[in-house]
Amino acid sequence: MKRYLALATLPITFVFLAFLYANNAEKEPVSRQVSLPSSKKMTVPAPGHVSLVNNFPATIALTPDRRYAAVLNQGFGSQKTDAHQSISILDLKSNEVKDFPESRLPQEAKQSYFLGLSFSSDGEHLYASIGSISDPTGSKPKNTGNGVAVYRFREGKISPERFIKIPPQPVPKGKSVARGLRKTRADTAIPYPAGLHVISVHGEDMILVANNLSDNVVEVNARDGKVIAAFDLSSYKTIPSSFPYGIVATRDGQRAWCSLWNLSRVAELDLRAGKVTRWISLFEPNKPELPGSHPTALLLSSDEKVLYVTLSNRDKVAVISTDTGELVRTLETRTLDEKAPGGTTPNAIAESADGKYLFVADASLNAVAVYDVSAIRMSSPVMTGSTLRAMGFVPTEWYPTALASAGGDLLIASAKGQGTGPNNFIGNRKWEREHKETAYIPTLLTGSIARVRVSDVMAKLDDYTREVDDNNRFRDKPMAIKFTKGNNPIRHVIYVLKENRTYDQVFGDLKVGNGDPSLTLYGADITPNQHKLALQFGVIDNFYDSGEVSGDGHEWSTAAITSDYNEKTWQIAYRSRERTYDYQGSVAEEFPLDNSEPDIDSPATGYLWDNIADHNITYRIYGEFLNVVWCKPARAGSPKEGTPSPFSAECPRDVVRKGEPLPDNVGMPHGSPSPWPWLVPLVKSIGPAKAALRDHFDPRYPDFNTEYPDQLRADEFLNEFEGFVKARTEGKGTELPSFVLLYLPDDHTNGDLGNKPKPTASVADNDLALGRVVDAVSHSPYWDDTAIFVVEDDAQDGADHVDAHRSIALVISKYSPGSSQQPFEDHNFYTTVNMIHTMETLLNLPPMNQNDAYAPVMAPLFSGAGNQPPFNADWTNRDNGRIYETNPRTSRSKAAKLDFSRPDASDAQVLNAILWRDRKGNTPMPAPRHVVIPESRHVDGD
Repeated sequence: MKRYLALATLPITFVFLAFLYANNAEKEPVSRQVSLPSSKKMTVPAPGHVSLVNNFPATIALTPDRRYAAVLNQGFGSQKTDAHQSISILDLKSNEVKDFPESRLPQEAKQSYFLGLSFSSDGEHLYASIGSISDPTGSKPKNTGNGVAVYRFREGKISPERFIKIPPQPVPKGKSVARGLRKTRADTAIPYPAGLHVISVHGEDMILVANNLSDNVVEVNARDGKVIAAFDLSSYKTIPSSFPYGIVATRDGQRAWCSLWNLSRVAELDLRAGKVTRWISLFEPNKPELPGSHPTALLLSSDEKVLYVTLSNRDKVAVISTDTGELVRTLETRTLDEKAPGGTTPNAIAESADGKYLFVADASLNAVAVYDVSAIRMSSPVMTGSTLRAMGFVPTEWYPTALASAGGDLLIASAKGQGTGPNNFIGNRKWEREHKETAYIPTLLTGSIARVRVSDVMAKLDDYTREVDDNNRFRDKPMAIKFTKGNNPIRHVIYVLKENRTYDQVFGDLKVGNGDPSLTLYGADITPNQHKLALQFGVIDNFYDSGEVSGDGHEWSTAAITSDYNEKTWQIAYRSRERTYDYQGSVAEEFPLDNSEPDIDSPATGYLWDNIADHNITYRIYGEFLNVVWCKPARAGSPKEGTPSPFSAECPRDVVRKGEPLPDNVGMPHGSPSPWPWLVPLVKSIGPAKAALRDHFDPRYPDFNTEYPDQLRADEFLNEFEGFVKARTEGKGTELPSFVLLYLPDDHTNGDLGNKPKPTASVADNDLALGRVVDAVSHSPYWDDTAIFVVEDDAQDGADHVDAHRSIALVISKYSPGSSQQPFEDHNFYTTVNMIHTMETLLNLPPMNQNDAYAPVMAPLFSGAGNQPPFNADWTNRDNGRIYETNPRTSRSKAAKLDFSRPDASDAQVLNAILWRDRKGNTPMPAPRHVVIPESRHVDGD
């Protein structure tokens, strides 16, 4: 029996907001620049006629007559759609956009849209890919399983017709399914449809489906859903590892090509013979653990002589001869400056109607690159091995993800529009009421579609290119860190990464800086050390986490960029866990490094430790990007947040009870009886999740587990630090590495779980651990040449009166300006990326990518006289017992249903409501604000 999808409501017609303008508007709009959490700027309004759509538009499909454009919105779901995913229809005659929320795709749905969207050959049907991990076969009511949703299309409106199920796919002999995806019969894999392409065979539509999680392509009869043929595209032992993405076919339906997201290849298929005829290699790395080139969007030229392939992880577009399968040319997607760093993320492609111009969406540049490909089109054979640079660039809204060419127009879909915007309102929608009236960051990211005349693009291309350069800061004057006594004295950087607090939640009660005390949950009584640190070393009240959640936040915090895979999956993973937590070195509960396979989430520009290793600088990592096995019965739910550790094992001792001796590396003194009233979990083993971390991590320092006190993490680090101090003072042994990353996650909290640490205990514990680290370093011989940076990986959706991205940041050194008596206030606009660039500058490292390369450094924080005294930790919350307090044992705990095995694996909105009630009682919880922040003028020390 076929299951039918129903639309949630009548179509929503998005109202054009005041800041959206058409090119032919009577009054020229006033442009303005806004700052983004990526450290870049964006000029609004963008060129063309811009209309709102739902969030994260991933694909544009045109009707055969080019009258309508359909947009697949696969994100979290916006406030406008009650957090439903949807399909938007743009009428290219009237410019009207109508949105059709899908009733089977609300936030809690057991399925999700994913990448694929295509019209039938007669234009009367629309096909959309739907994937499901939690119920792969659609066995329960209201669940679809995996397959293709079929909609009837009439005069710009869609209505549900039927659902074509795609069953679990057979696993090739000798291969196995990844742990996190073993939800079907043992010899099968979840298909999870991605790219679609429709061909007509003897008058019948056949749908080519790229199955993202079963590493194959299937050809399906659109009429009866029968699978006609299947093509095995697996390469490594694990399924999935190729991750088929997009698919395109010749007009005669004889040949097709499928991009393999994680294999750095395109597969050519003979559709009539039913076999793979050619594997086209596209910048495959020379070692399997290195990040691949990420072939994504495909486009056949109008004459079908060449195939264009965006390489999202290599800043290139591959040009492939369809006759020979050879890579004959590449298009460079970086700016006109050949020395520009990488990290542009090309991920969509379109050709002008006359075939002369090619347009490529550079997602991380917030721009579209324009190429004159007429020479490519006319040359036969195509010039081999040459590189073509862009003619120029067109600015877009935030993170363009899909392109289409319609007549003389270029359509540009941007995933995040103009950002989150204000949300200081009381929601009256059902979804908002159910979630405590608290707006969640992904629901505030509203996408957009711009319609730009190609003739206007070409006429204004020089001006547009200058605007793109300006928005990406390519024209900014580089800043320098100027120390009062001359040369840079910093030889060591300690980077402390914490979890999920906003500025106002902690620093709202500071007497200086831009804080709102009414929103403060963990003020000076709970976080005395952080308050003392801010007042002594500098109050930074205009700092924004680049990540929205931990899935992307840990990537931003260690790489200053995210991969295209990360951006296209984290919202789906967060809305209802319909993607596994494939971040921080883990993919579907496997560790690609252990399997000698590429990690699909790794950006080609690398991580901080890669940059450091490449330049022969010493480093050591404590707790981040690790493969941790906790002793049973340690909590080990399915991975969704933070450093993945889904495994447990038998140990001689599973936990430490109060009064029992702690391990010999922790406690005061080491091995002393545990003072904690809850069970302290123990670790079986710890390994690296990245190759560069081998021999550079502490095997006794665990990752995320908020039942493991941060005091014990601090104990382990300080245990090693004693040895570093001894090495410096005695001249033998290993000194403190030049770079140290220290993960202190317990400010995430366990909510109100019964008999577990109270939220205030966890935050106070985290605060004291940080205070102890700074105390030890500042009282050591390393104080003269060490800087300590403190950041939250993300701010989630906690209350902040400026913006929910605004968060805590500390920069601590002997060279900090100000004093506890006269605190220094730095109001400059900073982000996670600015902090990373500052650390790189101090260590004389080059930047990793085009984000950190141009982000202004935090120079004012090093403008002091170099006489900051050592910091004395405040031990009050240990002495008064606050760090040992537990929640009462109760069956009514809302946190009992939450997952605390990873940071934010629990519902962040529910957890924030728990934390608010814990501190504020029945005081109404305000909705956080999300606003575009004007950038302060930087002080360069002149």
